Amino acid sequence: MRTMLLAAAVLATMVSADVTGPWRVTEEVFQEFMREEGREPLYRWEDFGTQRMKVIKRFTAWAADNLKDESSIYNVMTWIGRKAGIVTGTTVQEDLESLAASNTPAEFVTKAQAAAKKYSAIMKRGATFGKEPEDFVPINGAENPYPYWGFIPKLKGRAMGSGSATWENIGCKSNTATSTWNSDKTVMTIELSADQCDPSHSGDVYLFITVDGFLLEKLSADKPKKTVHWLVPAEFKKSIHYDAETKGVRIMGFLHDEGQLMIDVLESLLMFLQPEAGSYPDFPSEEAMMRNIYFLTNYQRLQPFMKARVHKNITEINPDLVQSGDFIGVIRLDGLDPMLGWAMGSATGHTTVAMRDPSGALFITESTTNSSYWPTNGIQRTPFDLWMKQALAAGYNAVWAPMDPVVRAKLNQTAMWEFFYENEGFQYGYQNMLWGWVDTVENNYPCTPVDGFTQCLTWDIIEVLFSVVGGAWPLAGELIWDQSWNKRLNTTGLPPDDLYMYAETQLNMSSSIIPTIVEEDSWLYNTSRNWKPAVGKSMVCCVFVCNMWKAGGLFDGKTVNCAEMTNVDDYDQAIFNKAMMNGGRPEVCQTYDPENENCQMVGPFTLNLNSYNKAPLYDHQCEHCPSWQRGVGPDYWPAGKQNATC
Repeated sequence: MRTMLLAAAVLATMVSADVTGPWRVTEEVFQEFMREEGREPLYRWEDFGTQRMKVIKRFTAWAADNLKDESSIYNVMTWIGRKAGIVTGTTVQEDLESLAASNTPAEFVTKAQAAAKKYSAIMKRGATFGKEPEDFVPINGAENPYPYWGFIPKLKGRAMGSGSATWENIGCKSNTATSTWNSDKTVMTIELSADQCDPSHSGDVYLFITVDGFLLEKLSADKPKKTVHWLVPAEFKKSIHYDAETKGVRIMGFLHDEGQLMIDVLESLLMFLQPEAGSYPDFPSEEAMMRNIYFLTNYQRLQPFMKARVHKNITEINPDLVQSGDFIGVIRLDGLDPMLGWAMGSATGHTTVAMRDPSGALFITESTTNSSYWPTNGIQRTPFDLWMKQALAAGYNAVWAPMDPVVRAKLNQTAMWEFFYENEGFQYGYQNMLWGWVDTVENNYPCTPVDGFTQCLTWDIIEVLFSVVGGAWPLAGELIWDQSWNKRLNTTGLPPDDLYMYAETQLNMSSSIIPTIVEEDSWLYNTSRNWKPAVGKSMVCCVFVCNMWKAGGLFDGKTVNCAEMTNVDDYDQAIFNKAMMNGGRPEVCQTYDPENENCQMVGPFTLNLNSYNKAPLYDHQCEHCPSWQRGVGPDYWPAGKQNATC
């Protein structure tokens, strides 16, 4: 909730401001910002979690300093209140100042929980909750039923320093950006003009952005003309000039006015932030789970849709039935798992593999992170009974997929254990968590139903966003994209803007190709093991599961990079036991979940695996596949974009 309040404040103030130049946030500027009023900067030796907490607290203080008149956030809250039928005089000034004045993390969390309870009550009144997931309606849902990720912008045009770009939008039908460079190409002047504007519409909101700077602007019936001076000083490095001169200032348009954009941000964050109000082990709130199921039903559209189970606790299957190599798929309705599943076209957001040691003891092995609901970090093994208890307490929905006994008989379980011990304790695979998923230039990035699945995350957005964030917050860049992108181009230590220029000028390769280059299993990353710096494999959950199978010989005779596997790629392989599906399941599974073809082990909501047990094993498996082809398929991507080998 603290992040939600901050996002609302920042967006509201920036949209309403008359900005005439880009906001550049270099690492130096960001560190100065962090140090203000005697606060601590970010230290290179700190872990990501510590830095994240510092950044949240600093931004909270900044928001309090910049909301003294309360006008922007008050207007937004009032707008939401009117839409939701609420008359509210709620302010956030004192709450923000109180959070910023926290002396310890524990005090901060306590205050944040109190604020979450206060403001979620207001937001909850703006939404409709019922006894079943299908009864939920988001804030302002009657007018716009698709608020989640509705703030993803769409490229409308580029200001190139010569000529004009034209486009249509919701509020103003005819828009033009005419741009010119000065003589030494250090200032681009962009003249914005809107025509045919609807006077009842509050205005179209735009994000202007390059690899090192951005600003927000609005064109409306009462303010149809603006001038932007985009500065690119001569002393800036070559890659920044290259980007501005060859790709221009991207003009990204939002689909909604600022009021609905606020709701888009708020509803999206509520999927993630509601669970934070609890204490360890943190079980997602009813409101958060309803939002997440609504999101999956309307955005992912994998059927059968999740619904409440009659039996919500552990399914009492005989643990002797669970054997080495068996797959257990998980989704936790906490915002993150559903978002990952949406992007991958997968019913799950997390995967694990069962293993029995030489004594016969049963463990669940996995790659995950410690958190408010899970106690252990990195690649780990947990005794089966303990894992089931932790899964129940964490709010997991988990389904068991037994391996085909013929396939299992061929696995070298000794080699699988050797692989596990070689990698036990390594950090979760942040370094390549996104890039094994992205195989294509367009068809892996998710779209929203808000405009008929035409409003999509695109490389145009990712290209500039990751460069801006990485320049301001190096650890985020180093952890999530810098290393993996350098691996792909056989370079070392280049930030995104330099990588883009290198790819295009030295390799004659569009920057959009970089994420699609195959992730090799042989690549090693600078990471950590048991919290100490180390060099090793980077494996997210599904990559680890695949690598365990690979170590056992599942893909012998074939060239397979497990780093290219997503959740659905693990469980759609034709390696599972058909005799243990549907009517062949243990009787207790058939009783508790009669419509599930697999056996659900735990969880308050049903989990069905889409495209289960159907894909043959083949060379270079899943290296060039769209994300949605197996799931909603033609309903999502035009038939001509399908890849028959995936």
